[in-house]
Amino acid sequence: MLQRGLPLFRLLGIPVYLDFSFLLVLPLLSFLIAHNLPLYLELFGLPQEERLLKARFLLGLAAALGLFLSVLLHELGHALAARRFGVETKRITLWLLGGVAQLERIPREPKKELLIALAGPLVSFALALLFRLLRQEAGALGFLTHYLALVNLVLGLFNLLPALPLDGGRVYRALLALRHPYARATQKAIGMSQAVAFALGLFGLLVFNPFLILMAFFVYMASRAEAEATLLAQALEGLEVKDLMTPDPLVVPKDLTVEEVLRLALAHRVSGFPVVEGGRVLGVVGLEGLEGADPKAPVALYLRKPLVLSPEDTALSALERMAERGYARALVLEGDTLRGILSKTDLLRAFQVRLLGLSSLDREGGVG
Repeated sequence: MLQRGLPLFRLLGIPVYLDFSFLLVLPLLSFLIAHNLPLYLELFGLPQEERLLKARFLLGLAAALGLFLSVLLHELGHALAARRFGVETKRITLWLLGGVAQLERIPREPKKELLIALAGPLVSFALALLFRLLRQEAGALGFLTHYLALVNLVLGLFNLLPALPLDGGRVYRALLALRHPYARATQKAIGMSQAVAFALGLFGLLVFNPFLILMAFFVYMASRAEAEATLLAQALEGLEVKDLMTPDPLVVPKDLTVEEVLRLALAHRVSGFPVVEGGRVLGVVGLEGLEGADPKAPVALYLRKPLVLSPEDTALSALERMAERGYARALVLEGDTLRGILSKTDLLRAFQVRLLGLSSLDREGGVG
C-alpha cells in the first residue's frame, strides 16, 4: 500500500512522501473548512470578524496544512517509538485519509507493539493540549489554535478505535496477545475490526458522511490485508532462504542467444537464469524480459540487475523484498559465490505446504 508518491524530505532520517491522493484532498478539505468557517467561529465562541470571513479560503488552507502537519507528527511518534525497539521506519506517507508510517516489521512482542501503537495518539493528545494552552481568543490565530486543538483531540480519539490498522486495533491485538498466541490474537482483532468497519459505514450512511464511509471501507480492506500478512508470516516462520532455494542453478553465458535460452527454459522447466562470466554473476534473464526480443540476439542485451539475498535471510523478508521491487526471482550469494536461486514460486509453494500443515494442526487442536 502507498508504495509510490512524491518524496518531500527526510525527518530525523525517515523519508517523508506525499501520495498523489493528497493533492486531491487538500483543496477539498481547505474548501470545506473555509465554507464552514462561521460555524467553527460560533462553536469556538470567537467573534465573527469581517476580515476573517474575507480571508476564509486562506484560513482554510492554513488549517488543512496544520491538520496534515499534525498527522505527520502523529506518525513520527510511531516511528520514534519503533526505533526505540530497534525497528526502523521505511517511510512516512501523507495521503487521502491522513498518514501511514511503514515500519520494517510489526514487533511480535505484545508490550512493544502496545507502546508503538500508543505513541501516535499520545503525540496527538500532547498537541491538543499544547494548542489549547496557546489558544488566542480572536483573529486568525484564535481560529487556528482552537481548530488544531480540536482536530488533534479527535485524531487521537479516532485512532483509538479498536480496528486494524488503526492504533486502537493494534492496542487491542497487543492486549489479546498477552493471553493468546499472536495468530489467534490477530484473528480476534480482525473480527473486531470488521465489526467496527460495518458500524462506521452504517453510521456514515445514516449521517450522509462520505468520509466515514470511505474510512469504513479502508478499515475493512486493510484488516483483510492484515489477516493475510499474519497468515503468511505464520506459515513461513522459521524458514530461511537456504531452505527453499534451488542450489547450484543452471547458469548461461552472456553470448548465448535468446533462442537458445528459450530452448533451455523449455527443456528444464524454468523461467529464468543467472548470467555468469568467469564465475562472476553479470545479471539475470527471465522469460518475462524476453518478450519481443530478437531470437538471434545475445541475452547480454536483456540482462536485469539481480536482487541478491543471503542464504540466512528469512523466507518472509525475501518475499517482501521481491514483492517491493517487482522481482520474480532472486540470486542467493555467499560473498561472490552463487549458491542458488529463489523464485516466488518456491516461496508460494512453501507457503501452501506450511499452510496445509497448520490447517491440519488446527483440526487436531494443536495450535493455540
